[in-house]
Amino acid sequence: MASQIQFPLRAPSWLRAKPVALIFLLLLTGSSGWAEDITTKSGKTYENVTNVVTVWNGISFAYTLPHGTYHATVLLSELSDDVKNKYYDPFEAGLAYARLNRPITLALNSAFRFSSLEGAKQKAAREHKLLGFIMVWDVMFGVNSRPMGWGSNDQLAHFYTAFNNSLVLVFVRHEDELNQVPASVGKGFFGPEEGGHAPNMAVVTEDASEFICEIPLGMGIDSQSLGANREPVFRAKIQEIKKFLANHKAAPAPPK
Repeated sequence: MASQIQFPLRAPSWLRAKPVALIFLLLLTGSSGWAEDITTKSGKTYENVTNVVTVWNGISFAYTLPHGTYHATVLLSELSDDVKNKYYDPFEAGLAYARLNRPITLALNSAFRFSSLEGAKQKAAREHKLLGFIMVWDVMFGVNSRPMGWGSNDQLAHFYTAFNNSLVLVFVRHEDELNQVPASVGKGFFGPEEGGHAPNMAVVTEDASEFICEIPLGMGIDSQSLGANREPVFRAKIQEIKKFLANHKAAPAPPK
């Protein structure tokens, strides 16, 4: 049994003098522990849910019943739109999926080709997503790859698995398409953060009119980019993307 804490009979001066500040402090420090219920699409309700985190295939959390605390994972397909919007982070899910390091063999048609840019824009507008233009070489395709590896095909697999569900991806062939990209993409591909190594990715608005950020390869140990070295680079750039999205959402709509 935990020992009881003994309080002094007379409250300290900071507690007596600033009750409003104390209440605010208690609300601030205790808010993360507040519990709520989550109901899935199939009608199952989890009561007193806390510690919700995004995993690669949905959300995971703790829930409390009278006889104990348990953990559960609810698949993305079972999440209502309200719960999904509140708790599910597609960027975090992509990073988590990449860490599984499952083998994948990519082809040029695994994402939109640059020649199909209009289709990519339509999908981005329809799904309210940004565009991610990935600079590639043909030698990166048709090879069994692992996202956390270090070869150029593995590096591309990491970009792909980490961002395929959060962005609409467009492959741009280094061989003959670099000089055809929109000006917004050029700010990334030919800017100071490109780093001189492919793959790399320029993130732009859904209509490709505005540059948001360039995500470089991020070179690591022995001049090789390992998955463990790339993820912090990805995370830093994801924060830039989220900041842009938050500001874009908060901005007033242009007059019609």
